[in-house]
Amino acid sequence: MDKLSFDLPGISPVGLDLISLLNKPQTTVKQIAGQAKLDPVIFGNIIACANSPVYHDANNSVDILTSLVRLGHREIKRIVYQVVLRSAFFHESAELNAILHRIWQQSLTANVFMQKFVSSVPGAYALDAEGLECLECLGLIHNIGYVVLLVNFQDRFLEFFSRDAELELPVFFEKERDWFDGFDHFSAGHAVLEAWGFPQSIREVVAEYALPNEAFSGRYPELHSLLRLSRHVIMMTESNFHPRKPADFWLNGTELPATEVDYEQIIEDVRQCVQSIEGALT
Repeated sequence: MDKLSFDLPGISPVGLDLISLLNKPQTTVKQIAGQAKLDPVIFGNIIACANSPVYHDANNSVDILTSLVRLGHREIKRIVYQVVLRSAFFHESAELNAILHRIWQQSLTANVFMQKFVSSVPGAYALDAEGLECLECLGLIHNIGYVVLLVNFQDRFLEFFSRDAELELPVFFEKERDWFDGFDHFSAGHAVLEAWGFPQSIREVVAEYALPNEAFSGRYPELHSLLRLSRHVIMMTESNFHPRKPADFWLNGTELPATEVDYEQIIEDVRQCVQSIEGALT
């Protein structure tokens, strides 16, 4: 991975520093507040969310410390990840931007689905406190390797995604490695997340989510299965980016919940939530 650059133009240094702070357990609210003040977009989103009726019934406030206390650590992470990472999936070229936007839509939908699913089907996947922390951002970052590939192989990125749309997924991923000199978005994603200081448990899932559960070597097979389940569900929606064949690719070797699940209702909730988030970010 020494050959890859992780300088992603869309990611602000302030945003990266804030993500790094959020990944350190000893970080204080004052440190987060001080960093958030340096980025008007992040600052504005935190204030706006904290002033929504969901989080308080008192007077509105533009004080960042008050807002952070209202939101709590997990909600702060969610807002920061969405705002900071959304900017990475943008390009001035209309053609490249169209591809990145589709990848972002798939990533955002996966993130929302995973959270909605765990909330709607408690006990389906046993997650401890660390696993729940990972759940806040895993969907958002599982495709970040594509941005790394774009930065390092811009001359061939567009051509790759403009051809072979009808390939089956295993072949698509194999061609991806061939096309980008042995790199793929799995390995590139793992590498950039390591450079950014993300926990190993998240990096493991990002690196191996194309593998069936029996081949997964990471700490959280539950998160691995949950991400694969989200990708299967997304394959049947307008948010899908990758090839849709074979239809059972993401279910093969994936641990599924034993309980009955109302997927249609969850998908509808996910659609509405994704539209709301995109509207706010826009």
